[in-house]
Amino acid sequence: MQAAQLRAQIEQSLPAAFTFYPRGDKGSIPTGIAQVDNAARGVPLYALTEICSSHPGSSGRASVLISLLAQTTRERFCALVDAADGFDPASGQAAGIDFSHLLWVRCGKNRIKLPPLEQAFKVADILLQSNGFGLIVVDLSGISERIVRKVPLTTWFRFSRVIERQPAALVFLEQEPHATSCAGLVLRVASDPPALKGKLFTERNLRIEIVRDWNKKPVHSERKDFREPNFSFVQNSQLSPLDTLEEMRIEKSSLSDFSPYLSASTSQGA
Repeated sequence: MQAAQLRAQIEQSLPAAFTFYPRGDKGSIPTGIAQVDNAARGVPLYALTEICSSHPGSSGRASVLISLLAQTTRERFCALVDAADGFDPASGQAAGIDFSHLLWVRCGKNRIKLPPLEQAFKVADILLQSNGFGLIVVDLSGISERIVRKVPLTTWFRFSRVIERQPAALVFLEQEPHATSCAGLVLRVASDPPALKGKLFTERNLRIEIVRDWNKKPVHSERKDFREPNFSFVQNSQLSPLDTLEEMRIEKSSLSDFSPYLSASTSQGA
């Protein structure tokens, strides 16, 4: 049977089977990069967002992350779950992040040595249950793609369902998108090497591709090439480490507590 004939039969029995119902606009958080906000309308509230880049080094993820935190910490309390401990606080300070409104969780700093991916998911779940943050960012970009791709879809679905009940945004930074239909917005970021002036990196060219939009459906790729002239990154920073959250009562948890997040193969591979 041809696909068109099958569709016609289904529509005859269920007229609304293929009707598209757009997702209501429940608000968003601006990234602070005008071209990104114009194209994607910012990071949606009540939704899971993925920001991806498979390019190592200067990929543009850090640019979007720091700009997003600098913009959001002005009015909201934010949390950054740093799975690979790769965040540079000096660059964040130069960009204007209000660290009094930011909880920076550096995974791997607790007494019990848990795999970073497991700890990141556990901490993200604790933060979501607290209902105290307007933005939660989970940076998995430093975790091997071989490990992240083994995370079952049920994990992403669980995070999506939890955040849909909160006036907050949940953002994952990854090398490749994994949440599929569970994500409200998926952005793919690429970057040209930034210009170096003295000890500061300035003028970064970012390319943004909208892989999935707020309406929970794939869209035609929309590339936005633009220059980011006012974004600075400090090189060779000597800033003292900020206070971090090393105790989340995780030391009292057993590995079985992570079963809702990771498959057995993922836990062993980490």
